[in-house]
Amino acid sequence: MEKKEMPLIQNLDNNPLLSNQHAIVHNPDKFIIDFKGLYPQFTPDNKPQMVLTHKVVVLEPYVAKEFVKSLSDNIKKYEDKFGKIKEPKAVEKARKESKKADKKNKSTTPRPSYMG
Repeated sequence: MEKKEMPLIQNLDNNPLLSNQHAIVHNPDKFIIDFKGLYPQFTPDNKPQMVLTHKVVVLEPYVAKEFVKSLSDNIKKYEDKFGKIKEPKAVEKARKESKKADKKNKSTTPRPSYMG
């Protein structure tokens, strides 16, 4: 029996996304990762606006697990070469301010309950 080679069609996305947010959900047969980029931009008439872009990746559970292993391995190699990855100071500050605001709002403003 003669082996036939299957032609390869390469579909490259030449619009990379700088992701500064993500969301991950799953169901029994797939993991869905929504990489998001949120950044400010000005319109041609100099009005500010926020731009939100998405790239969604759907993975089978086994592939998702292999992706996590590969990412973990690469993070370890990165940290071995460049040093420990730390949370940026601006993110740390924003997190602390958010916690303070949550405590303040919790004591003065009741939150709605959606549990019945």
